[in-house]
Amino acid sequence: MFDQQKIKKILYTFGKSLGVIGLVYILYKLQQEYTVKDFMARIDDTKSIIFYLFILNIVSNLIGIFGWHKLICHFAKNCFIKSYYYYEKTDISKYLPGNIFHLVGRQALASKLHLSQLEMAKIATIHTIMILIATIIASTLFALFSSDIHIYIKSILVSSAVGAIGILFFIFPSFTVLKKLKITSLFTLSIAIQGMMLAIIIAYSLHDWSISLFLKVASIYIISWLIGFVTPGASGGLGVREGAFIAILKFIHFNLPTDIVIFAILLIRLINIFSDICMYLLTYFVGKQKIA
Repeated sequence: MFDQQKIKKILYTFGKSLGVIGLVYILYKLQQEYTVKDFMARIDDTKSIIFYLFILNIVSNLIGIFGWHKLICHFAKNCFIKSYYYYEKTDISKYLPGNIFHLVGRQALASKLHLSQLEMAKIATIHTIMILIATIIASTLFALFSSDIHIYIKSILVSSAVGAIGILFFIFPSFTVLKKLKITSLFTLSIAIQGMMLAIIIAYSLHDWSISLFLKVASIYIISWLIGFVTPGASGGLGVREGAFIAILKFIHFNLPTDIVIFAILLIRLINIFSDICMYLLTYFVGKQKIA
């Protein structure tokens, strides 16, 4: 018999180690490419788009939370906007101490959302699977229309996306197929915006707005986002997502200036964190309202 607690501990330690290795690598490359003055100068160069990137990130978050809210509405007798606050309140915990703890936090809040522990566990499972499927779909859509991505990679992605959508038809029988597709579409759009954000930063920094570059960068970043999402113990995918993005670039021989890549993934990380904090503060007053 396998010791489940020991397996969980090993997975958590493995994920945390990947995150630390990724961060060390990013910091190593950062000190090679930048001084603090150089980094701040690049921030200054991109300041004209940072506000718009922040707004895009807020929109991405709201769409993603709406998808989760729709899952809550499927199970809860009383569906209310307060779920937005509970989502953000628990989402912050993915940074410390690490991935999966936001799920633990939501499980603890089940009663506040008028849900049983079993129903909340089902929602967490459905949410995670739909996010995985949505990520594959989003990455495939961007890659499919990029002329720079090899056909064999496109074939793998398309096959994965078709398979993922096929799985969606047969799982969660309590949902209609249309409802599953609608909610998954929300998550797909939310994740696609994240890919677009990084593509915008790199395109702006390179002064290259070619469609193929934009689509290729977005597709690769979404895959790296997925790797960070599924890695247990990595705080918000911190280190893993960044390391995976650079590793994929090298694997497919996609040559981008290292300084711009490092800057872009650090900037989007800062925007993600600041956006999460702002979303929590924006929804805080909702959490203080009493439910009739």
